[in-house]
Amino acid sequence: MLARRWSVRVVGVVALAVLAGCSGGGGGSFATVSGTITHNGTPVSGAKITFHSTVESGGKAGGSYSASTDSNGKYLIATVLKDPGIPPGLYKVTIVRLENQKGNLPPDFDAGQMEASGMAKNSLPKDYESPTTTKLSATLEAGKNENVNFDLKGTASNTKAVGGGIGGTP
Repeated sequence: MLARRWSVRVVGVVALAVLAGCSGGGGGSFATVSGTITHNGTPVSGAKITFHSTVESGGKAGGSYSASTDSNGKYLIATVLKDPGIPPGLYKVTIVRLENQKGNLPPDFDAGQMEASGMAKNSLPKDYESPTTTKLSATLEAGKNENVNFDLKGTASNTKAVGGGIGGTP
C-alpha cells in the first residue's frame, strides 16, 4: 500500500514537470521569418540576407542571423542551432550577393571564403551591405513572420562585400 501511494506521488510530480516543460515556461519566445528579395523588381538568387539584432542584453550586442535566397529570391530563417527561430525584436537587415571575381575556384570554396580572400564582389547596391549604411529594418513578432520582403533599388556596387555575420551567432 505504501509503495502504491509513493508511485502515485512520483507519477504526479513527473506529470507536473512535463506540463511545466511543455508550457513554454523559461524557453522564451521565438520568431521565424520568410520573404522574397528582389532587385528592381527581379528576384535575386544566391543572396545572403542577415538580420542584425538592435537589442543589447547584459551589455552584449544581439545576434546576427542569416539565410540564403533560392532561385526565386525566397529565404527562410526557421531554426538556429537548437532554437526554433530567432528572438523577436527590431533588426537591421543587410543583403549581399557575392560573385567570383578571379575565375575558377575549387568546388568546395564557399561564399565566406571568397569574401574573406577578397576574391568576390557584391553584385547588389552598396547601400544594403553594411549594418551601418542599410536603411532596411524589420520588427519580428514571436511566431511566424511571413512576407518580410525587400525590393532593393539602385545599381549594383562594384566593391568587395563587408559586414554580414554568420547565421545563429548570438
